[in-house]
Amino acid sequence: MSESVLVLGSGNAFFTDGRAHACYLSRWPDPSGAGEIRMLIDYGASSLMRMNQESIPPSTVQGLFLTHFHGDHIGGLPFLLIHFKYIDKRKEPFWILGPAGVQEAVLGLLEQMYPGMELDFPLHFKEIKPEKRIPFMGAEIEVRPVTHRPESVALRLSYPSGKVFAFSGDAAFDENLLQALEGSDLAIVELSIESQPDPDDPTVAHVSLQELQENRSKIRTGRLVLSHIYNALAERVKRLNDSQPGFAEPAFDGLVLSL
Repeated sequence: MSESVLVLGSGNAFFTDGRAHACYLSRWPDPSGAGEIRMLIDYGASSLMRMNQESIPPSTVQGLFLTHFHGDHIGGLPFLLIHFKYIDKRKEPFWILGPAGVQEAVLGLLEQMYPGMELDFPLHFKEIKPEKRIPFMGAEIEVRPVTHRPESVALRLSYPSGKVFAFSGDAAFDENLLQALEGSDLAIVELSIESQPDPDDPTVAHVSLQELQENRSKIRTGRLVLSHIYNALAERVKRLNDSQPGFAEPAFDGLVLSL
């Protein structure tokens, strides 16, 4: 069994064109030889529905990594936690990893949505600081700061095989993002807009297609996939990739990416 990433949600905050909120499922062989490890990455409001549609039992997932605390990346987490409690009757530990403040963000959201909720399984949190390699079930996790929200980080997941998956989360196109993607075998990068506003207006802290076209050679990854996208923008990416093979591929809900 090889490593893979399933795109559960490839859309933006507005569910444009019916695309689900950001969510990904990374899988890799369990070093003990007992099956596989499953780790979710971000968990927007539609994520539990998408897991059901893809026939992925929540009980089979060991952990979740959060890149930042915007609603389309974390808003579905209380539903997952109450599924563990009421449907799965979960007793096994569940890990939530992320940037500084992750425990406060998750528990605060749970309290807002389900006040007084007590969970019947161990819920562990781990803050990951930039430039530190943290072991997680045979893999290693690193984060790099990116420009979006104060807590925002990109993920670098190094599998037991040595292959590396990088995920931008939400990020502006700058040197921070390039460093986060450097040398990865697979990179999923957000692509939210066609171009940045006029120079007199504030820059949007998202990647634009214009920036990507002008700087594609600076992105050093084996395979580039673009998500957090809508259909018209995805079609433009597809046409560019047809004319410039290797430019980038547009993501869609249900896409499986093998490393």
